[in-house]
Amino acid sequence: MSREGRVSRNRVSILNWMWTIVLACIPGVNIIALFLLAFLSKKQPKRAFAAACLILMLIVAILIFVAFLVFPAELLAFGEWLRDLTPLQGSGVPLEL
Repeated sequence: MSREGRVSRNRVSILNWMWTIVLACIPGVNIIALFLLAFLSKKQPKRAFAAACLILMLIVAILIFVAFLVFPAELLAFGEWLRDLTPLQGSGVPLEL
């Protein structure tokens, strides 16, 4: 097989990449879609993209978990600070989250 045949088979169009990125931005759907792309996609660039996104998500989740273990008091104080920023209802009571 010539080099052009292999390149054209793995080539992904711009519109296809746009739909992939939009799908990867939808919470909940993104994890399922990325797993499907990582294991079932016939195109190597899509498999590599999905695998890289899943690895990055795992690293971020681990870092967040470690942050909660190492800095629990600071994160609670930050949460209370955010709670104080919530808009007030007409009665002056903070909105329920």
